[in-house]
Amino acid sequence: MKNARLAGLKKDFEIMRYFLKLSSKMSKSYIPVLCSSAIFKAITPFINIIMPKFIIDELLGQKRVNVFIMLVSIIVVANGILNLISRWIDTLVDIKNMEIINGFDLLIGQKIMDMDFEKIEDPDILDLKERAIFPLRNQGVLERMIKCIVDSISQFVTAIGLLVVISTLNFLIVFLILGIVLLNSFLFKKSQAAQYKFHGELIPLNRKFGYYAKITSDFSMGKDVRLYNIRPLIMGKIEGYNEKSVECFGKLFRLMGKYNGLNEVNMQLQMIVVYAYMTYKVFKNSIGIGDFTMYISAANKFSTSISDFFKSFIEFRQMCRYLDLYLEFEQIESSKNKEGKKIRNINECNIEFKNVSFKYPRSENYTLKNVSININNGEKLSVVGLNGAGKTTFIKLLTRLYEPAEGEILLNGVNIGEYNYDDYMKLLSVVFQDYKLLAFSVKENIAFEEYKSVSDNEIMEVLNKSGLEKAIKKLDKGIYTSIYKTFDKDGIEFSGGQSQKLAMARAVYKNAPIVVLDEPTAALDPIAEFEIYTRFNELIGDKTTIYISHRLSSCKFCDKIAVFHKGEIVQYGTHDELIKESGSQYETMYTAQAQYYV
Repeated sequence: MKNARLAGLKKDFEIMRYFLKLSSKMSKSYIPVLCSSAIFKAITPFINIIMPKFIIDELLGQKRVNVFIMLVSIIVVANGILNLISRWIDTLVDIKNMEIINGFDLLIGQKIMDMDFEKIEDPDILDLKERAIFPLRNQGVLERMIKCIVDSISQFVTAIGLLVVISTLNFLIVFLILGIVLLNSFLFKKSQAAQYKFHGELIPLNRKFGYYAKITSDFSMGKDVRLYNIRPLIMGKIEGYNEKSVECFGKLFRLMGKYNGLNEVNMQLQMIVVYAYMTYKVFKNSIGIGDFTMYISAANKFSTSISDFFKSFIEFRQMCRYLDLYLEFEQIESSKNKEGKKIRNINECNIEFKNVSFKYPRSENYTLKNVSININNGEKLSVVGLNGAGKTTFIKLLTRLYEPAEGEILLNGVNIGEYNYDDYMKLLSVVFQDYKLLAFSVKENIAFEEYKSVSDNEIMEVLNKSGLEKAIKKLDKGIYTSIYKTFDKDGIEFSGGQSQKLAMARAVYKNAPIVVLDEPTAALDPIAEFEIYTRFNELIGDKTTIYISHRLSSCKFCDKIAVFHKGEIVQYGTHDELIKESGSQYETMYTAQAQYYV
């Protein structure tokens, strides 16, 4: 048990060292400012404990006006200077804390965006993320841990100084105060443990509530909410959350009330004993009135300092428990190979799926089974099949959002996992079915991080190719118009077809050697889809291209067609070859849709 406690304490100090080191990188002056804050907080109490004794002694003794004025001036000036300096340092600490919190927000955002795609869909990872991030953003645990460190140092220094003062009177008083403090510290530790347990139980509820709250403010769901009268369902869910939340908080507050009540009783008992003893010493003429006030103040401040020291230490350890969750989240490893092989010739991209099988995490059923296919450089492949056939999963594996469970995917004869991840991503321009536009300007949505360096003419050229130039030119701000009204009341709501053209403009702008269209036009009618695919095919020229669809609008201008069914490739060949296979899935699908393309 003792070794376990020492190991736990050692781990907490390692956590403290890690976060202080990280904080120092974010703000070099952070640690010196914290140390200065601790020093001034430790010094300040002694002025108000010791100086009143001399003032009272002078008033009850020789009553010299000049000495009295001098003593009062010392206490006023010293307090004024120390308070001004302390407040200035506290302001610096607050500013530095804000810098640190903002820095950690950036780290968290970067971690989430760099995390493997399959992990951000894992419920266990989502719960861990919530447990790790919620205390940082909503409970200020990092700021509180650092405050505990500063307060512990200043309280310890103050307590040692006061111990010297009151030990000259009677050491039994010191032991009495320490006994009461240890008892109250035990109660505080119990209350902190209850809060930590409560936090763990509340996280799943908070994640659900976050989703409910998002629905109420998500304008994209507004039509469904109104047309299907979803409001009663959503409000019922929120009311259920509120009831459960109130029940949980009620239990916590009752428990905290019990601990706080016992703490207060103990403190009052201590005060009674200290005052009684000091009064006794005055009646016995062992100490004067000045000494009485000094010892009373010293005893009370010593009790408060020791009590606050233990509370700060206990809270420090509790904050380390929360921060340990952040470290656990941060240490989730990414399978992205940042040090992998360089891709030497991006203009020669031959792709091969070799006996690839895949099933999603927590699923027993394979979504892809023993898929083998070659996609030669410059080839146009149409991947078709009914919904749920495994087409999108095929692309998720190619784009390294997931890793194959069996088999391998090769690029120019090398497993794609061996290549540098960032280099590999530069090969791909992908437009997914569930593509997203950001509430930024049109230009930013196309060029992303390059939007400052790319010229407006280049963006307009891309928009012209995608068929959106005329619509953009009609806007007052042109390519600087914000998409949606989230941040700009003059923002634009594009139609479905316009949004798809903008998404395709991204792919054209990136100018990658491999282009993938994963059913981005699924919401359009077959004729509109055929027109967009035809136009896009002209734009991309001789790039390696993969079209994904359950409709067959892209098949006639593709070199090869792969028909997926229940996770397997059941047909492969050219349009002319497959259409001749009477009764086949391809022939059946094409015949049913031929009216749109013939």
